[in-house]
Amino acid sequence: MKRQRQAPGRWKGHATGHGSGISKGLLVKTKPEIAISNRFQTVHFQSPVTDLHCDSILDHITGKRDITRQTGGHIDLPKLIAGGVRVQVFAIFPDPKKIKPGEYERFVLGAAKAIHKLCQQQQERLALARSPQGLKRILNQGKIGVIIGVEGGHALEGDLSRIYRFWRAGVRVLTVTWCNSNELADASWDRSQPNNGLSALGKKAIQVLNRLGMVVDVSHAAERSFYQILKVSSAPVIASHSGVYALRRHNRNLKNQQLLSLKENKGLMGQVFLPAFLNSEPSKASIADVLRSIDYVVQRYGPELVGLGSDFDGFNGRLKGLEDASKLPALTSGLLKLGYPAAGVRLILGENFLNLWERVWSERRKF
Repeated sequence: MKRQRQAPGRWKGHATGHGSGISKGLLVKTKPEIAISNRFQTVHFQSPVTDLHCDSILDHITGKRDITRQTGGHIDLPKLIAGGVRVQVFAIFPDPKKIKPGEYERFVLGAAKAIHKLCQQQQERLALARSPQGLKRILNQGKIGVIIGVEGGHALEGDLSRIYRFWRAGVRVLTVTWCNSNELADASWDRSQPNNGLSALGKKAIQVLNRLGMVVDVSHAAERSFYQILKVSSAPVIASHSGVYALRRHNRNLKNQQLLSLKENKGLMGQVFLPAFLNSEPSKASIADVLRSIDYVVQRYGPELVGLGSDFDGFNGRLKGLEDASKLPALTSGLLKLGYPAAGVRLILGENFLNLWERVWSERRKF
């Protein structure tokens, strides 16, 4: 039986999100210098467009390219501005294939320092967000809010005191695993599953993250790890760059029960743009696959469950229609063409994450 699309008005009531809501003050005060001639541009450039995951900062800090200038990468500052991005989570990834054990902490802290320097050098356009309240001020100033994430709990090397040092360095998101299992939890790529999910140390780590108000990220986590993290966490979690398993059977995507559990957690899935996670024939993947995936989540679980998590500069090639960050307005256009109300589109573009971070922050305990 063919599934009937819900009428757009059926979920207009979701527009306030799970809790705190978004004030009108969060809308962009200064629009990019382009002619806003139709509705999708107005909706897009007046939304707090948020990308929950990219790997672009590594190219910048290693000198591979200067992301303050137009480059050939998926993300650079001109592309972020052209794409109307208001909040960008830059992931610091200590690649275990390139960085020796014992050097992860120094790498993370050095990369965080480089991000601070980038924000200082571009202070008219970028600012580091350390809290939801700080992010609101940044958005009201018309700047792009930069959030620092660390991809992979292996960066801790079993030492939970590093969480505090990372926190003081400005890190606000921790992805519990990367492709490799670590002392905290098992990864979806690892068939051996040495921890049988979340380890005892991993449970303590989640509790520390909750106390600080650091966002827990379950992308890359094995299915058992995923459920155990949600059970332990007192705060909502994100799957920063994941997709829908029912549409593309890939171990990095979330199954229906995982999506339901994430909804019950009041968490958020950042819809990934990586072609192989969207289509069994990656060369044929396009913006249509992204729209289909978002629509799948919205129609079954509501618009509060989904945001954007591009994984830009974490994969080679280009996704047709969303080749880089400058093309993001096309996604807003596509959602509106599906019949989504503007309020719902704004949730997906970024308000969902802003609401979630407020909820995470409300669970924190000062240290």
